[in-house]
Amino acid sequence: MDDNTLLKVENLRTNFFLDEGVLKALEDVSFYINKGETLGIVGESGCGKSLTALSIMRLVQSPPGKIVSGKIYFEGVDLLQKSKCEMRKIRGNKIAMVFQEPMTSLNPVLTVGFQINETLRIHRGLSKQQAKEKTIEILKMVEMPLPEQRYNEYPHQLSGGMRQRVMIAMALACNPSLLICDEPTTALDVTVQAQILNLINDLKKKLDMSVMMITHDLGVISEIADRVIIMYAGRIVEESDGKDIFLKPLHPYTEALLKSVPKINTKNEKLYMIKGMVPDLLDKHKGCLFAPRCEYCKDLCLKEEPCLLSYSNNRKVRCYKYSKEWEV
Repeated sequence: MDDNTLLKVENLRTNFFLDEGVLKALEDVSFYINKGETLGIVGESGCGKSLTALSIMRLVQSPPGKIVSGKIYFEGVDLLQKSKCEMRKIRGNKIAMVFQEPMTSLNPVLTVGFQINETLRIHRGLSKQQAKEKTIEILKMVEMPLPEQRYNEYPHQLSGGMRQRVMIAMALACNPSLLICDEPTTALDVTVQAQILNLINDLKKKLDMSVMMITHDLGVISEIADRVIIMYAGRIVEESDGKDIFLKPLHPYTEALLKSVPKINTKNEKLYMIKGMVPDLLDKHKGCLFAPRCEYCKDLCLKEEPCLLSYSNNRKVRCYKYSKEWEV
């Protein structure tokens, strides 16, 4: 493992054991995040983005979910070998997570100050007064208006943007090395969304963190990510540097996602829509899982699932278009 690598996931498989059968939600997922880097993870709902984050945090609900194989190295140590007690010390302290909807993540009967305090007192052992002072300092850092007043307020008294700032403040309370953001701007309007993204980017540089940004919004990724991973049906289908993926998408799914983004300068054109539906992972599938929706599909694609191929030094793609078999 490289000295510059903060997180390395190898061949991660997470299954859900249901009455209907085994749902293979994550299949052979491998990637890395370097120190000080922002990795963007993109895909439709249900593609495995959030589950990847929950697997890293060891928060997959069991039963029915279970990490069945793989390795998750953080700072050179495999998190899957850690006990529950050891993981509790890592969560919130070294790896923190900002969830998609802060209203469901924050406790409605506790003040936001108390909830941030709790993180500081558990992980840092601060006194009540020290924790309060540190909390107000962190609220100022995330640009919360009137932080002394907000300290004593409840989540329902805050706007959506303010609640998300509280979640970011809670995540950053212990200066984590890795911040996982699970669609942190989805429930916000466009103006507040831009403010939150700028805030995360500024704090990343200020605190020298790495960021794992999970989203379905390619616009968000283009603004913030150094590298991008595209996920589909629990698999990584493309990996690339941030700019390259927009200039030259390799996988047909990536190409389709970019076509689906509304454009300002088009008149009377229908918005492009990816045909078909995401596959049911409880069913047995042969071949490429995107094949039924792919405009380039050949018989070869229906027979066996392609491997993740190296396209260049910094790019990978899971598609037969880039294999020797394609022209045969």
